[in-house]
Amino acid sequence: MEKPTKTFGLDEPIDLYRKLLFDIERLRVGGSSRAVQFAAFDCAVDAFHLIDWVLHAVHDEAHLRLTGKGRGKHGVIPGFITTNAIRLPDLELCRQLANSVKHVVMTFGPRMDDMSTGSTVKFEPEFIADQPPPPGFRMFAWAYIELHGTKYAVIELFEHMARQWEQFLRQEGLFVEEPPDWEPSDEA
Repeated sequence: MEKPTKTFGLDEPIDLYRKLLFDIERLRVGGSSRAVQFAAFDCAVDAFHLIDWVLHAVHDEAHLRLTGKGRGKHGVIPGFITTNAIRLPDLELCRQLANSVKHVVMTFGPRMDDMSTGSTVKFEPEFIADQPPPPGFRMFAWAYIELHGTKYAVIELFEHMARQWEQFLRQEGLFVEEPPDWEPSDEA
């Protein structure tokens, strides 16, 4: 008999990876500032905490290789980030975001004090308020990360992180192709 979990039936790294993809799509289509805020929050948590899911799933030898430390030792998360910095270069940004959204402020590790996040409504193309909007005008909710005084669409960070995680999971033998969704036949 399988041991019960508290993860709603998700139990492998590939499951949390797929949740990250799901939350990225929520971020992409979010129709309001609140929708993109919630989706960005979830993306940050998913993208960073995939570390925990990977380390739970791998054998002791892989754990040591991926972290530089044995199971149960102090510092496995920083060890993982350092050991895999080339394979997962956006992970440190995701750590900063996930730790901040979980605790409201950074509680461990180095801090990037020149990084912040936010959300707003964007207009494309920009227009003058007392004139009619130009052809092709659209208005949309936008979540961003600000680094060194420049704002970037945070969805780009999470899309990059998802591609990095996919490659990592494939290399580690943890990527499982998803079977097509089963739909009941109308002929039943």
